Amino acid sequence: MIPMRKDGETDAQYKERTKDIGPTYRNYEEGSSSDPRSSTYTGNSSNSNSDVAGTTGTKDPGTYNYQQIMDDFYKYEPGEDDAEGRSYKMGLAGDMISKGYDSDLAEKMAHTQAGISKDMMGTQADLDMRNQSVGREEEFKYGMDSMKAQSDLQNDFANKQFDRDTGMLAATGEQDRMNITATGQENRLGEITKGEQSRLNIGAQGQQDRQNITTQGNVDLSKIGAQGTEDRANISTQQREQGSREQGNIGAQGTEDRQNISTQQMMQGAREQANIGAQGAQDRENIRTQQSAQGDREVQNIREQGDSDRASITTQQSTQGEREKGNISTQGQQDRASIGTQGDVDVKKIGAESDRDVRNTQTTGDEGRKTMDKEDELTAKKSNRQQARSRSLARAF
Repeated sequence: MIPMRKDGETDAQYKERTKDIGPTYRNYEEGSSSDPRSSTYTGNSSNSNSDVAGTTGTKDPGTYNYQQIMDDFYKYEPGEDDAEGRSYKMGLAGDMISKGYDSDLAEKMAHTQAGISKDMMGTQADLDMRNQSVGREEEFKYGMDSMKAQSDLQNDFANKQFDRDTGMLAATGEQDRMNITATGQENRLGEITKGEQSRLNIGAQGQQDRQNITTQGNVDLSKIGAQGTEDRANISTQQREQGSREQGNIGAQGTEDRQNISTQQMMQGAREQANIGAQGAQDRENIRTQQSAQGDREVQNIREQGDSDRASITTQQSTQGEREKGNISTQGQQDRASIGTQGDVDVKKIGAESDRDVRNTQTTGDEGRKTMDKEDELTAKKSNRQQARSRSLARAF
């Protein structure tokens, strides 16, 4: 539709308002010589919906040759007797006025509707923002109330838990102290009993050791006495056997010597009698004299040797007996002195061990009591720190 000029609208305003419609109507309104009805106009005059793109200097006649029809209608001036033409043209003018009025009303209605819609959207946005703000405020209040209730419940639970923990710690501490006291009492009784048993064991051990030493001394004395008796008996038997054996040997030796001498003399006499006849009688006399004197001498020598040997044996046995008795007596004295010294040393060792054990037991008891006191102190400090942490945690809630 061709836009109409508004009241008081200038050409520049009209051109600015109708610049997007197309060049056809504007060129015609501006008095262009490119009239579609002129002989230079070429275009589509058929009733089709196709747009014809003309060459340079041509115009688009519009759909269904709308421009020419509009030009003819505007240029038509009905006569005075052409009531129908005037009626039609006035009707068209009235229709255009009505449509322009409708257009203005529609435009004003559109502006009014746009304003109302904008106000309604603003109001809706304001209501929506208010609703959301109220919802968020209520949600915030509910959240704060819930967190406050949770905090109160947690605080109540923490306070009750603190009371329970405090009571538990107090009961535990009291029980621990009672246990430590009972343990210390039992340990002290155990140490006392242990010391008594140790002293009794040491006394019994000392008594057994003394009895063993006495028994061992008696056994050693009996062994020494028996050994002395056996040694004396052996020496006596040995001397008797040796005297008998030597006497037998001397007798046998004398017999053999006499037989040898007799045989020798007989053989020598026979030989000399055979060899020396004249010398025989003299020689036999000399031999007899010599053999007699020699036999007496040898017998005397044998007797003297026997007496000397017996005296030597007697002296030797007596000296050896005295020496062995002195050795046995000295050995017994040394053994008794050693046993006495060993007994004194053992008694001193037993006394020293008893004193050391008593001191060790006392030291162990002192250290145990110090350890228990230190444990009580550390336990009390630990309980104080735990209570302080519990109070701090309760205050934090």
